[in-house]
Amino acid sequence: MKKRMDIQQRSPEWEQLRKTRLTGTMVKSIMGTPRAKQEAFYEVIANRLTIGVESDGEYENPMDRGTRLEPDAIASFELETGKSIENIGLCESDENEQIAMSPDGYVRGTNYTEAIEVKCMGGKNHVKLWFENVTPDEHGWQVVQYFVVDDDLKKLYFVGYNPDIPIHPLHIIEVNREDILSKIEKSRSEQKAFLEMVNEKLKEIIKL
Repeated sequence: MKKRMDIQQRSPEWEQLRKTRLTGTMVKSIMGTPRAKQEAFYEVIANRLTIGVESDGEYENPMDRGTRLEPDAIASFELETGKSIENIGLCESDENEQIAMSPDGYVRGTNYTEAIEVKCMGGKNHVKLWFENVTPDEHGWQVVQYFVVDDDLKKLYFVGYNPDIPIHPLHIIEVNREDILSKIEKSRSEQKAFLEMVNEKLKEIIKL
């Protein structure tokens, strides 16, 4: 027997009820490709564990969210690991100053051999990071760039932070230089070739 509820759609009460149930929108994913079903799996788990009704990308720009939560994420990392973070604005490669990166911080006392990259993702992607325990593909080359720019860097802590999932708000993945050497060399080579093309074209333009 179906249960009908007299509740206003889009209201906070409606959002709270809806996020913990399989609706038509979610069923579309469940009945889709294996990848879509897997993504729906993470989303449903996230909805069950998240405090409130906020979902990925729906209520806040991801960049704004990251800016707002990054200080808390770093503080949480420091508390969890006992490591202290030093803020650095920009790092340039010794080999080519046009190759650079903006680190979220370096670990003090390591002689700049350890750094941190923070991502404050929404519920589904935070749960996905937690379960799969690998750096997300969409952030892969950003992670590699740390090692391309800084030859002294040996370890990067990729930190996922979502305070709305209190059972596991902080998830840390360690990325070691020796494990991604081929990607570092590939990225360095591609960036050098790209910059050479840019500089050659600029020379042509300046001569005009």
